[in-house]
Amino acid sequence: MPENAVTARAGRAVLAGAEALFGARREDGVVTPPGDRFSPANTAAALIALHTSREPATDASGPAVDPATADRVVATDRATAVRDRAVARLLAAQRPDGGWAMDGVPTETLTTAVVASALALTAPGSTGTAVAKALALVRRRGGPGSLPEPAMTGLARQFAALAGQDGASAPPRLPLGVLLVPGVARRALSLRLPIFAALALGQPARRRTPVGRLLDTLGRQRALDIVREVFARERGTGSFSSDPWLTSLITLGISRSGLAPDIVVASRDWLVRGALPDGGWALMPLDLTWSSFATAALLEAGYARDPRLDPVAEMFRRRQQDTPFPALGTPAGFWGFSTDRSWPMALETAEISSLLRRLPGGADDRHAARGLAWLTAMQDRPGSWSLAVRDSRPGGFGPCPQMTAKAVTALLDCGAGPRDPRVLRGLRSVARAMRADGGVEAMWYRGLTPGTAAALVAFARAGRARAEPAVRARAFLLATQRPDGSWHTGGHDPAAGADAGRDESGAVPAGTVEETAWSLHALLVAGTAPDSAPVRSAAAWLLDRQESDGTWPGAAVNEYIRHCYRYPDRVLATALALKALGRLRTATGDVPRVREETRR
Repeated sequence: MPENAVTARAGRAVLAGAEALFGARREDGVVTPPGDRFSPANTAAALIALHTSREPATDASGPAVDPATADRVVATDRATAVRDRAVARLLAAQRPDGGWAMDGVPTETLTTAVVASALALTAPGSTGTAVAKALALVRRRGGPGSLPEPAMTGLARQFAALAGQDGASAPPRLPLGVLLVPGVARRALSLRLPIFAALALGQPARRRTPVGRLLDTLGRQRALDIVREVFARERGTGSFSSDPWLTSLITLGISRSGLAPDIVVASRDWLVRGALPDGGWALMPLDLTWSSFATAALLEAGYARDPRLDPVAEMFRRRQQDTPFPALGTPAGFWGFSTDRSWPMALETAEISSLLRRLPGGADDRHAARGLAWLTAMQDRPGSWSLAVRDSRPGGFGPCPQMTAKAVTALLDCGAGPRDPRVLRGLRSVARAMRADGGVEAMWYRGLTPGTAAALVAFARAGRARAEPAVRARAFLLATQRPDGSWHTGGHDPAAGADAGRDESGAVPAGTVEETAWSLHALLVAGTAPDSAPVRSAAAWLLDRQESDGTWPGAAVNEYIRHCYRYPDRVLATALALKALGRLRTATGDVPRVREETRR
């Protein structure tokens, strides 16, 4: 496609995409996707938690029943109705292969295993055929032991044991003693610490020596203290990070322990209230993630002074955390992914700090300054950033090259110079993590494209676009572009290579909007000519996939549980595509005029 044709189409696409994002904004400033985001895995976990924590049947007949008891009977009846709708929706959502995953995601072994356990436990009389079909699929894929995350293998086995499934092996015990060394526990478990504490409490007692019993007693008290601290920090709502999955796992452990019935009741009630009208539970809300992606795209597209961004910026400021997270050793000043009490996230903190700084008046924004101070305090000793806990152990929550690159870019956006020690240490960390072919891994997105693109942007923004790591990252992106102009470097095992992008069924999927947009944006930031063939073909591919409402479809690139549980998201895909095409317009000199006359 000729350059001028791409540029003209890009202009129209940017306008339509921007209006779509503004149209998805709620009154409180949050940008949200359409639909109810039904999650089979979250639904299974919530069903198991509700079943395990259910109250015994109460005879509510007769005048002697007090109001509190009557209220609990009503709550129990409501929970039963919620359970029945959830079971029906799971049965309707089972795929021909016997498995489950979110819409737009290939069938997942973990999701299928936990749904099978939930159905067998909560509705054994009506789900036998569906459960048998699901378990057959899990067995064909190697069983829970085939899952690439050991913690998920243990969880799937625990669910199977609860459901009494044939051949279910007991999961390994969680060592309570690790909680007695808080620093070690935080670095080893990171955000899993409250979940670990709750599930460890729910383990059956065992016969031990007097010293062993003492350690168990101390460990149980510490575990309960952790859960209570987090519960209180979230104002006793019963929610844990506004996430049905996390809340269900903590509810399961606490209810099995027989301790803290107040937490169990509050969490059970929160789950019941949060059930979807059509049955089941959604993926966790991503209010801050959606809104930060959308705002970054709109800034790139020239809308920095549009007054419609004012409510979004105010929402960011309201939801910055004003209290520390002592269990994780985390100071105040961070953002999570949803409310002003969700758990700390370095990615969101980096993104939102940068956005507030780049909006009008941002140089004096104290929230951006506080976020930057939090990022500075949380930089790992080797220069990297982990998700939530400084110097976390390597793994899903540990040092992440993509997250590190994003933090470096945020520092630069917030006024740090390219020779700032934080920037230099971060870039060195990214370079150390880079593969020989230039690929960079991302912990929270599938494959190698998002990490490599973030690394290229960070080096380019620091004035190092011609440095050896940036040259390798750019070469990797160019080498992995597909003939149709798109990118897809997914794959179950990033170490298997860029072209190992096969789903669990063995199919080679098509390119994705997200990966193509990440790559296009990074190449442009690094100085790739806007009239070059890779840029033109990538832009044309994106333009061809914009839908009539101005949005772009999401793909299964977002990791909820690394390598095990993914989700697509239309807001994220639309924001990334808009950001890339907005950068293209800037690179070609086609910069839109901002409607400043509407600002008051």
